[in-house]
Amino acid sequence: MSKRTRTVALFIVLSMTAISCQKDNFNDVIGNQTEVTMSRSVSYMVDGTLYHATLHSDAEWTVFLQRMFAIAREGHSVVFAKGNTITTMSNTKEVVTFTTTNEEEANHWAEQMTENGYSVTISYDKKTGEYTCIAVK
Repeated sequence: MSKRTRTVALFIVLSMTAISCQKDNFNDVIGNQTEVTMSRSVSYMVDGTLYHATLHSDAEWTVFLQRMFAIAREGHSVVFAKGNTITTMSNTKEVVTFTTTNEEEANHWAEQMTENGYSVTISYDKKTGEYTCIAVK
């Protein structure tokens, strides 16, 4: 074989080797149907003890809220907020209070206030069946 033929053959083999070693681009395979998973960091206090949770879906967020209301119904003090900081009454500028006997209304209100950046305190009065929700910003 001539020197030129060997050089061309070697170039082709090396090119094919380089192409076969390239990382696959899965965006081309999947196309534009990419699902984005969002996580939500939540801080919460039960009877003054601080906890943190990371929720990975809207379903987990719904279960979290239901759990907070169940804990409040048991007579515990419950406070929760998005992120890592819970705003308390002592360091606040804005306080909004909501009372209802309907748990679904209270749950929806607490969710909206949390989404708007408030820390939400939930308490439940067993005698009256009334939820008192206090949002602090």
